[in-house]
Amino acid sequence: MIDLLVSGAHEVVTSRTGPGGAVGAALERLEVIPRGAVAVDRGRIVAVGPTPALARRYRARRTLDARGRLVSPAFVDPHSHLVYAGSRHVEYEALVTGVAAPEKRLRGGIRYTVSRTRRASAAALRRQALADLDLMLVHGTTTVEAKSGYGLDRATELRLLRVIHALRHPVDVVATFMGAHVLPEEYRGRRQAYVELVIAVARAGRRYAEYCDVCCDPVAFTVAECERIAQAARGMGYRLKVHADQMGPIGGAELAARLGAASADHLDYVSPAGIRALARSGTVGVLLPGVTHHMLEMTPKLVGRRLVPAVKAFWPRLARRLIDGGVRLALSADYNPGTSPTPSMQAVMQLAARLYRLSYAAIWHMATINAAHALDRGDDRGSLEPGKRADLVIWRVAEHGMVVNRFGVNLVDTVVKDGRVLVRDGVRVSG
Repeated sequence: MIDLLVSGAHEVVTSRTGPGGAVGAALERLEVIPRGAVAVDRGRIVAVGPTPALARRYRARRTLDARGRLVSPAFVDPHSHLVYAGSRHVEYEALVTGVAAPEKRLRGGIRYTVSRTRRASAAALRRQALADLDLMLVHGTTTVEAKSGYGLDRATELRLLRVIHALRHPVDVVATFMGAHVLPEEYRGRRQAYVELVIAVARAGRRYAEYCDVCCDPVAFTVAECERIAQAARGMGYRLKVHADQMGPIGGAELAARLGAASADHLDYVSPAGIRALARSGTVGVLLPGVTHHMLEMTPKLVGRRLVPAVKAFWPRLARRLIDGGVRLALSADYNPGTSPTPSMQAVMQLAARLYRLSYAAIWHMATINAAHALDRGDDRGSLEPGKRADLVIWRVAEHGMVVNRFGVNLVDTVVKDGRVLVRDGVRVSG
């Protein structure tokens, strides 16, 4: 007798891989079970296989009929800026119409969000975060990382961390301290003083956060500054993540590998040495196609009335270099108000195919099991196999490629989290 049997699926995508996730050629080998079923008891998966075999073996207190449907692991989203205030839709229109350069807007835009977030109450921040978690859940995400980083002062960074830590929602939220996001205006010319402040706030915030993230980028912090913060944070018991080489080749990937970080995220300008270092270390490279899409990085831009070539039209080649170089890769929505304002991992999968020219198999691995490894949770979730959390999605389509092929609609029918049905007919029903 078991609690739940999901049976009769046209396809069950398991995302089962070897230890550490799918790397290199293994990205293209996706396990798909036709006429599949998943047996669940006490919130954990006890068996995955053909429906006839599992139906003979188990009796279930509840059965979900998945005939004609796809069943997959739920998404793990390893990079988000969930808690913030304000909208940046006005500046986005300026980007689209060519009013100013995107690099300037990226720097200024974060500081605009900081100004709004500093004025927001904890209650307002919590309300918005919970609403966004509802959106993530109904789109198939059951685990998400959430960073601070829109405070950049002691009081607001700690307020953000307390809000993240106290969120009560069926989606598992993994908290990250990111005081080293960008240099705040009031510390211009006093970089070292701000680095010391970040370290002090990290110490005070350790009770609320599992990870410390640093932005190692030409528009943010140097390798030396990031290493100073990260080494101090590691001494406090944090695990580490790195925003690496988004706007230029600064050595962020090499730093992430040297520190043994769980992930190095962005990687737009990763060097050949950085690729080799990531492959050797096992640090997961997290790609963010929502940013590539939203910031118009693969299309010509308008600057005033002049059309200029795309800044980053190299993503398919870069993604292939990372895969061929043996880097374990994941996908994330990078949900934030400025550069990727989508909470949907479905959208991210669809963009990864269109912008990076990745296969369906690679995309599914990168959004599930590899994404779980980017949060040090690959042994617990991210695939459908015995012993793992029963976090799964039943889709309104029959085959896994259809989720990536279609776009612009939510294809989720049912979401099961820890063995509980939380979304049915695309609507949250309990929890």
